[in-house]
Amino acid sequence: MKSLIIILLYFVAAGVSVQVNDHHQDRISRDVRNQSQVHVMQDDRHHTEYYGYERPCPDAEDIAPCVCTYYNESNTMALDCSAVESEEQLKQIFKADFPLKNFREFYFQGNNNLKVLEAGIFNGISFEIINIGNNDLEVIESQALDSCYEVVTDIFLKANRITFFPFDELSHFSKLSNFDIDSN
Repeated sequence: MKSLIIILLYFVAAGVSVQVNDHHQDRISRDVRNQSQVHVMQDDRHHTEYYGYERPCPDAEDIAPCVCTYYNESNTMALDCSAVESEEQLKQIFKADFPLKNFREFYFQGNNNLKVLEAGIFNGISFEIINIGNNDLEVIESQALDSCYEVVTDIFLKANRITFFPFDELSHFSKLSNFDIDSN
């Protein structure tokens, strides 16, 4: 066991892929802050485990009124932007310094302020689950969800006022298994 840890530490320093067993491959990398991230491939799903981060979420004041939650037990993060007041405010939030760019879930619930989800709005931040419901959202522009093409598994858009969604982009979502746009 001790030799395995030493070998893994070597690979962390080198930033290379490590085949741990037949069903599990980890790619260990370092970010700009020289912090380790282990990108875990398991059952054809990508999960990022965060090591060495004292603060995986952005500073709360930089993303307010959005709230970032880090779940230590599952090593995942969620971002709730339900209290956003405008498209411009949401755009500014995603310009903040996000130490990590991979989130498990994005929530946007019960909001009457946002009408349009603009192209490129997430600014490189990706989400595995997008849960946008019970809002007055009317338009999801082409490429609004582009940073999620390779990771999103579930998109829930139930009970909004959506009149436009770029359905032609659905083929770009390589891991999408659930899509719900009911009650629009």
